[in-house]
Amino acid sequence: MKSDFLDPEELAALQLRSIGRNVRISRRAVLFRPGRISLGDHSRIDAFCILSAGPAGISIGRNVHVSAYSAILGQDRVTIADFATISVRCTLFSSNDDYSGLTMANATIPADFRGAIDAPVVVETHAIIGAGSFVLPGVVVGESACVGAASLVKASVAPFDVVAGVPARRIGHRHPGHRALAERLLQREAADLSSTDG
Repeated sequence: MKSDFLDPEELAALQLRSIGRNVRISRRAVLFRPGRISLGDHSRIDAFCILSAGPAGISIGRNVHVSAYSAILGQDRVTIADFATISVRCTLFSSNDDYSGLTMANATIPADFRGAIDAPVVVETHAIIGAGSFVLPGVVVGESACVGAASLVKASVAPFDVVAGVPARRIGHRHPGHRALAERLLQREAADLSSTDG
């Protein structure tokens, strides 16, 4: 019986823009335009995720976990930096329709009749997006920031801030202890690599 994760030959067949070491992608995930998607070392894409890369692509760093049922959608670039977490059922949008009524909406309408807004989304190093949250175009979730579950993130989040709600508002500040642990992990990995190379 096959693993839920693609084997090395299946990963190579995806023809991703770039792929790091020990990347795991569920065979139940869907990647649209994989040639525009980059994945760093030790990153994992779980079952039932959708990664739909627009022209600007999707860049996912090292040790990033995109949990089950999450989606990354839109025309502009989405960047998820090292050690970030996208929890279950999150959606990151780099495009959004205009709801004012001045234009038409949805993907079946020609672009000149729509007022879609495209803007990059950035989830910086060590940031966490809590389960069931939505991140809208143009948002930067700062380094080590946390978004509480079931939140709507319409505005950028400052580094180390904890936000939650609809719309998300600041509710606290995150302890920096995880940063030292990350450095220890990187040092251990470098030592392991040098011992296998030597």
